[in-house]
Amino acid sequence: MNILCVCTGNTCRSPMLATLIARAAVAAGRSDVQVASAGTGAADGEDASDGARAAMARRGLDLGLHRSRRLGPALLADVDLVLCMSSSHAAAVRAAGMPARAIRVVNAEGGGVPDPFGGDEDDYEACARVLEHAAGALVAALPR
Repeated sequence: MNILCVCTGNTCRSPMLATLIARAAVAAGRSDVQVASAGTGAADGEDASDGARAAMARRGLDLGLHRSRRLGPALLADVDLVLCMSSSHAAAVRAAGMPARAIRVVNAEGGGVPDPFGGDEDDYEACARVLEHAAGALVAALPR
């Protein structure tokens, strides 16, 4: 299963979620799960934000090699599931040609995942907790 995580700048939420899903997939013995990330308004080649790197480091994960990518139809070509941080991201993914049945908004019941960009450590930690919960639940629910 190929999963793409999508946010705005691809420097915080989507790379954090992709990293958390990758760890959860390994822990669940799911070598069939591939995960990547992109942003609807990303500039290609940006590092993960300092706050995102620190939040993941506290979880034993490394975003040091992450570089942002802008969402486009080519990135969606082989994707089975797109995980968006908000309904506006989901609309952009749909506009790029992804069928609605393959798009989900993370934490939809809570209005999506708040953007911690520019916030403090507490903002990134709150975001990371939401994403960590979502990653575990998602991997557990994936069909075999």
